[in-house]
Amino acid sequence: MGLGRWALLAGALFLPAAAAAQFAPVGVPRGLVRLDLDGAFESVDRRYLDGALQDFAADLASPALGSDRIPGLSDADARLTRITGDAGAGLDLGRLTATAQGSRSIGVIGVAVGLTSRLTVFARLPLIRASVTPTITLDSTSSNAGVNPADPVFGTATGSAQTAGFFQDFGTALASLQTRLQSGAYDGDPTLKALAQSTLASGTSLRDDLFGLLADPATAAGFAPTAASPLGAAVRARIQALQATLAGSLGVAGFASAPALPDTRASQDQLTAYLTSPNGPIVGRLDNTPLSQRGDAEVGGVWTLVDRWNDDATGTGIRAALTGVARLGTGFAPRPNYFLDLGTGTGHGALGGAITTDIGVGRFAARLTAGYLRQLASNQIVRLTPPDQPYAPFDRVVTVRVKPGDVLTVGAHPMIRLMPSFGLQAGVDYRRESDEQVSYASAGDSIPGIPASLLSVDSRIGVTTFSAGVTYSRPGKTGLPLDASWTFEQVIAGSGGRVLKTQTVRAGLRLYHRLFN
Repeated sequence: MGLGRWALLAGALFLPAAAAAQFAPVGVPRGLVRLDLDGAFESVDRRYLDGALQDFAADLASPALGSDRIPGLSDADARLTRITGDAGAGLDLGRLTATAQGSRSIGVIGVAVGLTSRLTVFARLPLIRASVTPTITLDSTSSNAGVNPADPVFGTATGSAQTAGFFQDFGTALASLQTRLQSGAYDGDPTLKALAQSTLASGTSLRDDLFGLLADPATAAGFAPTAASPLGAAVRARIQALQATLAGSLGVAGFASAPALPDTRASQDQLTAYLTSPNGPIVGRLDNTPLSQRGDAEVGGVWTLVDRWNDDATGTGIRAALTGVARLGTGFAPRPNYFLDLGTGTGHGALGGAITTDIGVGRFAARLTAGYLRQLASNQIVRLTPPDQPYAPFDRVVTVRVKPGDVLTVGAHPMIRLMPSFGLQAGVDYRRESDEQVSYASAGDSIPGIPASLLSVDSRIGVTTFSAGVTYSRPGKTGLPLDASWTFEQVIAGSGGRVLKTQTVRAGLRLYHRLFN
């Protein structure tokens, strides 16, 4: 919120007043127009998952970075398991720690018009600037993997040439073995022939797995076991055992080369390049480029059920109103090329209703709220991956049909009116959001073997928020009211899936003007 807005609010708090501090009315009296100017600043660096508090960037971190966070490495792990015969074989880039600081600056312009003594119509448009600053740190001390020297993007010309020569020699040796089998070279010795046949089969399988791991443009992992690691030694041992069998009992000489394996572990710069390079497999973003756009606009109406409020803070008062709202879904959802992003809205339309009841007994008052919002389905461009595997390949960026879960809210906000113009309020709000439903937008968007429902994992959440602040109300120069408020909010509990532990400072100013009598 700008300096001028703060000055305006501060000045209002010290003006003389004659009316009692109060909750801002939900509706607007007949013939009046209300201008709402609201500002908020949200920040977050922690979150809840299944009720446990974690770093906001917990999904980016790993104690042993590999296919647990980078699904594109799962094929490499499967190949290494077949090559070495070790069920636990897999690429480990080292310990990756991650932190992030997210923020959103929000300005909201709203207009409400009292058409009758009971009916009010309103519209609100948020303008939002959102950014996230993530930091990842790789400790490769325990790593068994480095950049694949034969990788077409991150490797070297020397490494590519060595690996290409290895596969050429490998192919020549297998072709020679097959020719000898077909020519009957081993027919006089059944045991030797069986060895030749099994070696051809296992050698072909080994070649296919090594080629898929190191040289195939479609499946090569980008990383490979380092030559000095136990995993790299196991890969070399399997190759050497095959070469010894070919050159020894089977009489196929000339195959003694080896593929290029990395000499050093992957560095943090190399990992960052792998994750973010526009020529790499993932094409993600770790920078903090902010998103400044509109949020989800809203239009709706308010029907005042009863309005017998004790404006003078004496006796007992009650006020109740029903609100119907249509959210237009004009905001921008989190961007799929960023590993962490807040977005400026849901991008989904919604229809909902709420009831607000204010009860005042002398200087004490309470606002009770309850609402239900049905969120509507719409198409959305996403990176199709479960939330705990954020480093998914770019070919998983697809269009899906998302139906966010419906939202139930309840809240209670007590207030004490300390003086005619000034009051203190606190409150607790609870929001429950049901499971999200996700499907492919079309058959052409579908990825074989990967269900769109991956996106809905852990989408059911519960959020509890505590708030505290001050309210101010006084008549303006024309006798019409002027309301102001300042509130601090903190998410204090989360259940189910990922719930951001946001801290929010809000300030609002409501000005009235007469349109008609």
